[in-house]
Amino acid sequence: MESSAGFNKNTIDIGNKVHEILTTEICGEVGLIPIMVNDKKICLGAMNPSYKKVKLIEKKISATFGIPVEVKQISTSDWEKWFEDGNTDIKINKTNNILGEIKKQSKGNLFSKTIIKEHEQHDNNLGKYSSGNNQLDGDILTDRELKKPEGELEDQIEAMKEFEALEDQSSLEESSSYLRNDDDDKVSYLDQIDNDSTIEEDKNLIDEEDLCNSDDPLIAGVASILNKCFVLKASDIHAEPLEEKLRIRFRIDGILKEFYSLNKSLANPVISRLKIMGRLDIAEKRLPQDGRIRCLLDGKIRDFRVSTLPGKWGEKVVLRALESDTSVLDLNKLINSKNALKIVRGMGHSPYGIVIVVGPTGSGKSTTLYSILNELNTDEVNISTVEDPVEYTLQGIHQVQVIREKGLDFAKALRSLMRQDPDIILVGETRDKETAQTAMEAALTGHMVFTTLHANDTATAITRLSEMGIPSYLIGSSVIGVIAQRLVRRVCPKCSTRRNLDEAKDKLAMSFGISHARSPRILVGGGKQSTDQNACKNCGGSGYKGRLGIYEIMKINDNLRELIMSGSTADVLRNKAYEVGVKSLLEYGMDLVREELTTIEEVERVCLLESE
Repeated sequence: MESSAGFNKNTIDIGNKVHEILTTEICGEVGLIPIMVNDKKICLGAMNPSYKKVKLIEKKISATFGIPVEVKQISTSDWEKWFEDGNTDIKINKTNNILGEIKKQSKGNLFSKTIIKEHEQHDNNLGKYSSGNNQLDGDILTDRELKKPEGELEDQIEAMKEFEALEDQSSLEESSSYLRNDDDDKVSYLDQIDNDSTIEEDKNLIDEEDLCNSDDPLIAGVASILNKCFVLKASDIHAEPLEEKLRIRFRIDGILKEFYSLNKSLANPVISRLKIMGRLDIAEKRLPQDGRIRCLLDGKIRDFRVSTLPGKWGEKVVLRALESDTSVLDLNKLINSKNALKIVRGMGHSPYGIVIVVGPTGSGKSTTLYSILNELNTDEVNISTVEDPVEYTLQGIHQVQVIREKGLDFAKALRSLMRQDPDIILVGETRDKETAQTAMEAALTGHMVFTTLHANDTATAITRLSEMGIPSYLIGSSVIGVIAQRLVRRVCPKCSTRRNLDEAKDKLAMSFGISHARSPRILVGGGKQSTDQNACKNCGGSGYKGRLGIYEIMKINDNLRELIMSGSTADVLRNKAYEVGVKSLLEYGMDLVREELTTIEEVERVCLLESE
């Protein structure tokens, strides 16, 4: 076993090097703090332990010293307490327990029991970091350890003087750099201040350990349901109390499937738990409520939009899983047709005007718009959005969350946005005349505007705006394109079979010149994924895996603009659009059938078929 002097000397060396890696700037940038350093173990605290930069720092420190590095979850308030002092030297003392205490000793202030107690209390405020022995895994020196031979103490003090000299030199250089008059150093000073700020939103993050590892079976059970949503890649969770049970269903590829049937006695506890997580009033059971759950599951931050609605047998809760993975925002993956992709990109790169995306709830409108924004997002343009809720998070884009209780609705936020020098604006949904008119006036004043609207197809979107009371001249002069879309399930390529069309049953498909189509292999399992051993491993016996978009894209030309300004009906606009080459939703869907990407049944399920 090493002597106390050897142990402290080695720890000083390690602490000095750790400090070189974990500068104040780095700690502020990634939300990281050192908790404990010795020659056996290094413990760090992070607001988000799964953050990529935190992982990289953890690997770097572990590789540098060859000793175990542990990263523990801390809250935003804990992080703020650790950095609350404005003096850099004090921060160094706090971010390295052993070095701070040795420095006090070197100045002749030997530990008293009071100092140790204060140190322990500060650690307890940070949460469960100590091993329960009130000594931070051996980092705090005891009175017995302080009574060492005079020579050992002198060696320790000498080593500490060297450390302080290096520290003072570093502080002098840092201070002198702030006193320079060139602009770059002033900006660096501002960066230093900015790095000490924290993200308020992280306070709402529910820790994974509190969820999945809870001793309460209710908390752990609800966490399991939430995690199952992402394992199944479901878009929604339905918790619905019925007369004799609580039914839990997941919407997978647009289709609801029942996965859990719980005892009726669990209905109120489960619903209350979801409301607590969504920060809703659990005492209010007569009125609908909306909230949001933000939690850490499987090492990733997960977001859910929560909606409650009273019913005969109790409150029903529906959770919409908000996609945070921006890798899906790729127009090349969404739009299969090269010609349609070219038209959409052309409209997106217009200098001004408004592009409207229409379709029912859950048809992928927001994904399409964000995919366009993802391509336009550069340092040269100012992009701002107004949404309810904010479904995707894109770096470099200012996103405004509508808060109706505070009076911040779409129209008010959009008016304020116009004073923010925007180049591109996304309005999450156009619901009323004021929002629509403000958006169109913005399009006429040199801004590119994207928005969504509830309508069946491109032609009815125009008449829908007229019904809101928007003048025809404003619609015709501002709208440059309308995109209608639906989502169909992609047929499983592993287990589906190819078949010849039946003239009696597949007359519609044959009218589009299709002679062969894919047929799904579906194993009926009572709504749940089949447990049959013969079930396809790719689709689980459902016959489908993933979804595809079908699009109707109407780019406004001079002929269509003239019809719009004259107040033509939807039928007149639709027929004229088809004459100029606009492909209908049904025709686009049949092209996917021809390419054997989906089935005839899927296209007929989501498309409005014309009456014969």
